[in-house]
Amino acid sequence: MVVPDVPRRLEVAAMTTHRWYGSMALAAAVLILGVFATLGVTVVISGKERRSAQQVIQRQSDLAAATVAAEVRRYLDTIDNVAAALGSHDVLSPDEFDRATSRVPGEALAGATALVFVVPAAPAAVPAVQAEWRAAGAGDLTLRPIPGAEEHYFGVYARQLDGLAGLEGGSDLGANLDVADVLREARRVGGSAVSNAALLARDASRPADEQRRTLSLATPVLGPGGVLRGWVVLGLRGEGFFGGALGEVLHRRVTATLSATQTGGGLLPIATVHRLATPGDALHRHQDLDIAQRRWHLEVSADPRDLPGAYTDRPLVTAVAGALLTVLLTLLVYLLSTRRAKAMILVHEATRELRAAEREAREQAALQQAILTSLGEGVTVVGADGRVLLHNPAARQLLGTADDADDLQDWPAHYGAYLPDRVTPFPAVELPMVKALRGVSVDRVEMVIRNPTHPDGILVSVSARPLDRSAGAPRGAVAVLHDITALRRYETELAQFAAVVAHDLKSPLTAVHGFAAVAADAVSALPAGDPERPGGMTRAGTARAAVERVRLGAIRMRSIIDDLLAYTTARDAPLNLTDVDLRAIVESVVAERTAPAPPVHLSMASSAGRPPTPTVHIGDLPQIRADPGLLRLVVDNLVGNAIKYTPAGRTPHVEVTAHADADGVHLVVADRGIGIPDSEKGRVFESFYRARPVDYGGTGLGLAICRRIVERHGGSIAVEDNPGGGTRFRVTLPTAGAALEPDPIAALRTHGGSADVGWERLMRPGDSVTLARAPGR
Repeated sequence: MVVPDVPRRLEVAAMTTHRWYGSMALAAAVLILGVFATLGVTVVISGKERRSAQQVIQRQSDLAAATVAAEVRRYLDTIDNVAAALGSHDVLSPDEFDRATSRVPGEALAGATALVFVVPAAPAAVPAVQAEWRAAGAGDLTLRPIPGAEEHYFGVYARQLDGLAGLEGGSDLGANLDVADVLREARRVGGSAVSNAALLARDASRPADEQRRTLSLATPVLGPGGVLRGWVVLGLRGEGFFGGALGEVLHRRVTATLSATQTGGGLLPIATVHRLATPGDALHRHQDLDIAQRRWHLEVSADPRDLPGAYTDRPLVTAVAGALLTVLLTLLVYLLSTRRAKAMILVHEATRELRAAEREAREQAALQQAILTSLGEGVTVVGADGRVLLHNPAARQLLGTADDADDLQDWPAHYGAYLPDRVTPFPAVELPMVKALRGVSVDRVEMVIRNPTHPDGILVSVSARPLDRSAGAPRGAVAVLHDITALRRYETELAQFAAVVAHDLKSPLTAVHGFAAVAADAVSALPAGDPERPGGMTRAGTARAAVERVRLGAIRMRSIIDDLLAYTTARDAPLNLTDVDLRAIVESVVAERTAPAPPVHLSMASSAGRPPTPTVHIGDLPQIRADPGLLRLVVDNLVGNAIKYTPAGRTPHVEVTAHADADGVHLVVADRGIGIPDSEKGRVFESFYRARPVDYGGTGLGLAICRRIVERHGGSIAVEDNPGGGTRFRVTLPTAGAALEPDPIAALRTHGGSADVGWERLMRPGDSVTLARAPGR
């Protein structure tokens, strides 16, 4: 019974041994290949870092050389321009010199000390030269020649550039051999020249590494016919010039030293930028620069470990990671090779799940595409770089173009986007999509799209939201577009209808109110002893109650008409912009709102208790640029609402404050009233919308009027909760003196192009009605 099992066991053992040897061989091969690959990659990375360090230091050297050369040429160009300006005058007075050099301080010449006009004079000609320049305007000029010189070089005019004590007029610059040499060299070559580096006298006793050098740049001043009239000399501190030229250009860990080649062939250091200690393996680059008959030497050095992209820990990390990866890969290959069947099952299962997930993803994508295609609203999605990722058909139809703009900054011009005035291109930075990419959600921003597809233009409302903020920054944005052209047309027609109806009702309503007042006076004169009517009220009492109802109805109707007129005027009236004292307007409104209402007749003065007198706190209020009448309407509505929407029996408390910043003046009106629910804050500025229609009366136009007026001034209005209870309205308007032109938007839209539309257009000749407040949220 045991014998038949021996071949099977031997076969299994042979198969196991074969698989074991095969797995070991494959794992050994992977190990050897991994070791060689790791060594090779490490060597390559090390070599690349060495070459990168060489390239970085070479780029730094080239950058420094180009910058120094450009700066020296810029300085020389400056004094060449001054010399040309001075040479154009027959008589060079101090005023002419000041005008010719007036722009030099604004040229940002780092290290420059003074700009001097120097004239030559032979020893025998000194008195004549002095007389000549005194006659030219330098009345107190006294030339002080140094004895024994073959030729003198006198500084006649000077402009100090470093704020220190300047060169005294009449000094002989020939005392400085370097200056004399550069003047003679400039005269010889007929152009600009640079002196040797000279040591400041006050630095002679300092250590060598603390001594500072100066240079002199000179160019001849030639008069008519090429006659030499003098030189323009620019004094330059080497440390200031070199530091100003390269301080912000070179990497902060790179040291650069500029030296001047001396007549004897040696190098004299002028200045050093980023003076750092360099190790023995520091990288060095040397370059010679030939500028203005002078050879300069530039040395750039740095520790390669401080250079970006140079020596790093990447070779070591690569070696360690490669070794770990090799070991892990070897173990993985060994395990996989001994369990191939299991691995194949796992691969098959993973493939099946992947295909199922892919199929589900395609179905979801098809469903989303079908939804977007069937939507009547336009949907646009952009990526974080501003490129369009998706337009559904409705969005393309609204935007009116089949191709997309590559940059959001080009959207206004590409799609023909304008502000609602249909004239001003929509600012790119204010696009809803741009704000959404910055993480700001925007709602119902209106713009006009006018292009060949929509030649007459359509009005579009755009709302945008950022996408995927889980990583801390938006990865894109989505916008929804809605064509509101017909809606705005209906609103315009409704506003026109309301204005016409309000205008036609105003005159007869005024008469009704007047006759009601007359009737009230007449009824009050009736005797009190009239027979009683069935209800227990005398005839006089019944008449008084009826007249009072008529009067109150007329007042309410006039308030509604005033709201309608104000609503139309807020859109159509031209802006009369001027600098307005905001405090005076607020005080006037508050005085009117808090004054006790006079009784209609003395008999009615004590018929009912009066409401509590509101308390209003007014803070510091600045001047702003606005239309006084329309601004007063905004303040009156906000203060009136704050007083009106206070629970019965409670004293209204209102605070009016303001502060200015770069965005304009922020006017805040806060109350302790009933407040506005969060669900209704987004709608309170809509026309005819009322948050509490049952408890409080009104037309629902007050805040819509405020929004229209504020937006026409280029500002904004928002509502928020007042900490501690109540509501706070925030109005942002331009500061006084802001460049804001009158805005005839609605006038051009609804009155045949005439911008002269105001209350006069809403009242007939002979009407004596005055516009009252328009309260009501």
